[in-house]
Amino acid sequence: MRVVDHDRPVFAIVSTDIRRDLVAPLRHFTRLRVVHFYRQAPYGDLTPDDLDDSLIRYTSPLDLFRKLWQVRPDIVQGVEPFSMRQMPDQAFIYLYALLRQVPLVAGAHISRPLREKYGYLPALLMKATMQPYLRYTRIFFYLNEGGRQNLLWMGVPQAKLVRHMYGTWGVDVDEFTPAKDGREPHPANGPVLLFVGRLHREKGIFDLLTAYEQVRHAVPNVHLLLLGGGPQRSEAEKMVGQQGSQDTVRLLGSVRHRDLPPYFRAATLFISPSITTKKWEEYVGMTNIQAMACGVPVVSTRSGAIPEYVPEAAGVLVPERDPEALAEAIIRLL
Repeated sequence: MRVVDHDRPVFAIVSTDIRRDLVAPLRHFTRLRVVHFYRQAPYGDLTPDDLDDSLIRYTSPLDLFRKLWQVRPDIVQGVEPFSMRQMPDQAFIYLYALLRQVPLVAGAHISRPLREKYGYLPALLMKATMQPYLRYTRIFFYLNEGGRQNLLWMGVPQAKLVRHMYGTWGVDVDEFTPAKDGREPHPANGPVLLFVGRLHREKGIFDLLTAYEQVRHAVPNVHLLLLGGGPQRSEAEKMVGQQGSQDTVRLLGSVRHRDLPPYFRAATLFISPSITTKKWEEYVGMTNIQAMACGVPVVSTRSGAIPEYVPEAAGVLVPERDPEALAEAIIRLL
């Protein structure tokens, strides 16, 4: 059934995975009515307050096409254009826009050079097959310089490119604020280092634990909080045990997005030592921005777009895979 809003055009956003920090900001769209199509919500951070009739779940690319056809949006935003995993969804989004003759826009997040991420020949094949979609799309929003370079390499004219924090949306400064509200965890007897993210090697978790050993020798009463789950949790717990730092390192597991601000406000420093891999680098570094919004200094790396989003006034950036430089920066700031 068509969604009708006589005062505002209907804007369809298509996402494969959704989470609260990507959904909640959409209420700020006032000149368009947003209908958000999504395949899954795997992060478990959405509550009933976050769910309304603007969210429509689809199960397959064909199901997505059928539901787009029923809703008949006036504008469509496609999925990440440079994700091979999402190309089937992208094909049906393009088909809908072409048949209905409605504008199509897209946001490019991936900043790794496509020829390195996928290999030279697969990247060339992607470039060739995507030309009709690239020509039809009216505007490409890019989040970082790497995304812009990928768009230009694919042959998208500069006139179609707009730098904007699009699809990630930034943070709500009414939630992520330095003003305490009484929900902050009881402060430790000493400074607190905070990490928020997946417990995964590419997030630099083991570099952080190695650096923490040096930090606690220089600042004996320092504590470390690790928020998040992930495939390397048991390995991280084992490393904490080997270091004998169980009394000062706490692995708290996943915390809902709406419950994160008090943890940021209780921290002395926020640490995010991300590592660039062949296929991945930080597109933005959202947790860095959340920490800055809460008035917490950041110690991070130069992975991907982090230097584009963390100014010198708010943080210190160190080389990747360098626990000694990470420890030195933390000690200096403490």
